[in-house]
Amino acid sequence: MNGRRRTASVLMAAILLSMLLAGVFEARAQEAAKAQAGQTAITAPKEGSAVPPRPPKERMGVAVLLAWVWLSIAVLIGILRLRVREADRVFRMGLHKTGHNISGAAGD
Repeated sequence: MNGRRRTASVLMAAILLSMLLAGVFEARAQEAAKAQAGQTAITAPKEGSAVPPRPPKERMGVAVLLAWVWLSIAVLIGILRLRVREADRVFRMGLHKTGHNISGAAGD
């Protein structure tokens, strides 16, 4: 069963990584297309307030934030899996019925 869990974990990580990287590469392709379109066509400046492009530092900050959020989610899911595994172990041992103190502390 460890092989099955390991395979599932690797597949989940691959899917999350591919989704993250797909967005990065798509954004770069769109920026390159905009840059080429901007170089070929000379246009007069537009009147009014145009939204300036985000600086690279801010774009990188968004990517880092998303990576941190996904990493946090993965860690929390891992902790939850450990807790469920421990609860299953206690259930299989039958300790939930007898009320044994599993912490090893004396007396109460």
